[in-house]
Formats: sequence, C-alpha cells, structure tokens
Amino acid sequence: MTSTTSPAFVAELPTPIARLAEGVELLDPVDAPPLRWGILGAGHIARRFAREVPAHTRSTIAAVGARELSRAQVFADELAIERAHGSYADLIADPDVDAIYLATINSTHRDLALACIRAGKPVLVEKPFALNAAETRDVFAAAEEHGVLVVDGMWTRFLPQFTVARQIAANGLLGRLVTAHANFAGIMHAPVPRIVDVEQGGGALLDIGVYSIAAVHDLLGPPVEVAAAGNLLPGYAVDGSASVIMRTASAVGTARCSFEGRAPSRAEFVFERGVVELPAEFFVPGMLRVSEFDRDGSEQASDESTDGVSGALTTEWDATVPGGFQFEAAEFARLLTSGSTQSPVMPWQASIEIMEVLDQARAAIGVVYPGKPPRREASLGWSLSPA
Repeated sequence: MTSTTSPAFVAELPTPIARLAEGVELLDPVDAPPLRWGILGAGHIARRFAREVPAHTRSTIAAVGARELSRAQVFADELAIERAHGSYADLIADPDVDAIYLATINSTHRDLALACIRAGKPVLVEKPFALNAAETRDVFAAAEEHGVLVVDGMWTRFLPQFTVARQIAANGLLGRLVTAHANFAGIMHAPVPRIVDVEQGGGALLDIGVYSIAAVHDLLGPPVEVAAAGNLLPGYAVDGSASVIMRTASAVGTARCSFEGRAPSRAEFVFERGVVELPAEFFVPGMLRVSEFDRDGSEQASDESTDGVSGALTTEWDATVPGGFQFEAAEFARLLTSGSTQSPVMPWQASIEIMEVLDQARAAIGVVYPGKPPRREASLGWSLSPA
C-alpha cells in the first residue's frame, strides 16, 4: 500500500499552554523514517492500522498474515497490500518486512511476540500487551536477550495531547499532581467473541480499561497500592464493568471502564494550581483543556476565557487530526532507525506496571485467565511485587 502526504500536523499551541509545556517536542509523523510493515492479524484494528499508517507517514504496508490465506488475501486486496500470507510464521519470515504490527487476539500476543523476537523482527504489540504481567516480562526478557525492538502499542502515550500533558506535569508550573481520573465506557449491543470469551483474554478491563489505567499511570506513575471492584458480564466469566483506585505516596488515581452503560470517556489530571483535562474521548487525538489558578488560588488576570473551572484561566488546544496510529508507528520507526530496543515514551517497565494493575484488578473481581492466576496480597489493597 503506497503512502500519501499527511495533512497539516496539529494546531499551534496557545500561548498559555505553550508556557506551561515549555520544552515539549511535537514531531510530525511524516518526518519519521519509512518502514515496510507486516501485519499479523486481519481484523478491524489491523485494518485501521493498514489505512492510517500509510496515509499519515512515509511507511508502507508490505504484507499481511492470517491463519487462513483466504482471509489474508481479502484483507490485502481491500487495502492494496502486495503480499498475503496464510500463516503467521510466513509473515514473520518475510524478508521484505522491516517491522511487524501484532494485532491478533489477546491470548496470542505473548507467543507471537516471542516468535517475532526469535526471528529478529522488531514488533509493535497492540494493547493489551499480553494477558498478564508474567507474560509481559517473558516478552521483554526475550527482547533484551536478542536485542530486538519491542514496543507496547498503547497508542494514547504517543498522541499529541498526552505528550503536552506529560510536559506540563514534568515542568511543575501547576504544582504537584493530586488526583488523576480516566473513564472509558460504552454499551456492547451484541456479544463479541474476543471480548466475552475468557479463553481469549476477554473482559472490559483488558479491552478498554487498559486505556483508562494507562492514562492515569502516564502522569501518576507506578502505584504503591491498588484496589478494585467490578461486576462480571452477565452470563460470562469476564468483567463487564470495573473501577480501579491507584495510590502513590502523593496522589490518587481512579480508572473506570464499562461495556454496560454509556458515559463521557474523558480524563482529568488535578494539580495544586490547575487542572489538565481531555474532555471528550481521551483515547483519540482531540481536545486538551488547561485551567490554571494563581499561586495563591486567586483568579488569573487575563482576557482569556474562564469557562470550565470557576476562578481559573482556561485555555483549550484542539489536537484533533485524522487517524491516530501514525504517532506510535512514527515513534517506532525513529526508534528502529536509532538502534533502540524500547521506547522512552512507553518503556518496558511502564508496560509491566500497567499489567500488574490489571492483574490485581481482575483478581479482585474474580476473572481468571488460563495459566497462573493473579495473586491477591493484602486485605486493604494490592502490592506490586512480582508474581
């Protein structure tokens, strides 16, 4: 599939946000080195990757692999991809593939990622990275041993609004982070096998809750204590709704997810002297809203809007652009060209910490995937010690 020229990258940062996020680096995906991607899997998310990456970067999709050649061929014909492979092994072995995007069902991620690593193929693994933290460690240990680039495809980490939010937090002009919150909710109108089947790693937490947890973790960092509650999806052995509390020494985060009811899917980060909000669908390229209070809590003297948070200077930046996959794909291309084996934006340790939280939340709710179950370790919460 040939690549095309990207539209305008993102809007310029408004002055108040640019001041708070001084030093932020927003890189245009079109400027990243080109790669020839191979895609493992031929489902919906793979189709999005196959459309968006060539449309908004200089990379191409060279091949697709599925368990059945006919399915891979339909995918390839639809998206003008040159080669279709009737097995995952053939795609991994394709000499004209520089990097692999792994987009199969959750329960296959570990084994297929290991197969890529052992073949020397850099791999971008769609979220959730694996079924649990133990599988995640297995993959990263192999990547370290073989010196192969492996990146967790938690795409929110690479979106422009999260890049700016992280810089605001790091600069500290709004003071210390106090609370963080993210919610992802919607109604599943009909059972989706990969979501309702415990054998495939189903459930709300691993499908959409991972976005909420990763968003909170992004600014909060690793928690020292985790508590969770939730409900099983009626008729199934997987979770339908869950709430997770993550506490650090100085802040508290909450992450929610549900397939049983609609609600605004937004994120909010509260600091001592301001609030950073992603007010609508935080998990896609979109709006960033920053409300800033004076050091003593009084209203800023400014002609800027004070809507949103009473007594605050509120500024919005619309980072909405088409697609979304281009940002993680571009970061991967830069890393591969530089010889890196992991991303500083989504380092291996962060992936492990997020999977630890997911393990503990599932255990609290009573969801057990095949293999070693997560271990409950404290009556008032959860520890993050290795399983």
